[in-house]
Amino acid sequence: MSRILLLLAHRGNRRLLADWLATRYQVVLPESERALEEPFDLGIVDGPALDRLGKWVQAFKKAAHPDLLPFLLVTHRQGVGMATRHLWESVDELIISPIEKAELQARVELLLRARQLSLQNAALTRQLEAELARAGAVQAELLPRDAPSLPGFELKARCIPAREVGGDFYDWQEITPGVVTLTVGDVMGKGMPAALLMATVRATLRAVARQNPPAAALELAGQALETDFERTGSFVTLFHAQLDVRARRLRYVDAGHSHVFVCRADGAAEDLKRGGRPLGILSPQGYEEGAVELRAGDALVVYSDGLLEAWSDRDPLALTEQCRGVTSAAQLVERLVGFAARAGSPPDDLTVVVLRCNDER
Repeated sequence: MSRILLLLAHRGNRRLLADWLATRYQVVLPESERALEEPFDLGIVDGPALDRLGKWVQAFKKAAHPDLLPFLLVTHRQGVGMATRHLWESVDELIISPIEKAELQARVELLLRARQLSLQNAALTRQLEAELARAGAVQAELLPRDAPSLPGFELKARCIPAREVGGDFYDWQEITPGVVTLTVGDVMGKGMPAALLMATVRATLRAVARQNPPAAALELAGQALETDFERTGSFVTLFHAQLDVRARRLRYVDAGHSHVFVCRADGAAEDLKRGGRPLGILSPQGYEEGAVELRAGDALVVYSDGLLEAWSDRDPLALTEQCRGVTSAAQLVERLVGFAARAGSPPDDLTVVVLRCNDER
């Protein structure tokens, strides 16, 4: 049963309204300040009571946010002129006395319905927030935590979604001793739709990458996901590589990603060539595989466009300046992420992966 709080200074009106409302609702008549702390669904107040308790009413409504806690003002016809902006900060509706019971019933039911819908919306919002938080935790768990043991190499990564979940991802897996795949992907779009497709792309690519070199793996993944891309109208850019640890050689395909370079030990930057279209974009041309050798002090840097959007005035080659004086992959990842963070919240998902060669072996 809905609880209605009567804050009426006029005793006669208070008694009449209390008797009439008590047949349908639970009426609260505050006889002390403590009674004002009890929960209720609608407050009915007159002008004198509002003058005395106006600040309390505003504070109570603010504390109820985001739940609507309505107040109905009972006023004389000459008091309608009080309906200023300041007044509407305290009340949500007004009714002119003498009161018609049918009109009062309609106003009360309307405000109580609004209250009910507000509570339902608030509950759904909390449920959605909890589900999004859980989805974000699940997505984070899909990303690898620790890099495999790579003698002579250090591999580190960070992925920061712009929302609770996002379409960026990175991945790696040791397919045979001494051979590791490395992937960075960026699904078109943001939020839950991109996150769902991200999980599908990741799982598919992991399955085909174990027994195929980079170019063949992307061809097979594209074929397997062709229907999904057609239905969703989406695509994903990818940098997919395979590292031979002993040979210090990285075979790769850049499928429309382009955000990758090698920072050499002497500070020179080497931009790796592109290798083909994004997954989801039809083309008769296949993927072109490239290769690069990594020597002591060299670092492969792969990132998503969220890094550039965080500081859009910079040229991509200026990222290489952040490599100076860096002695570890972890330090470079934190430097790049931290540099973007100083620009504020990222407008897009942000991912940075660094593979650094520490010695010649």
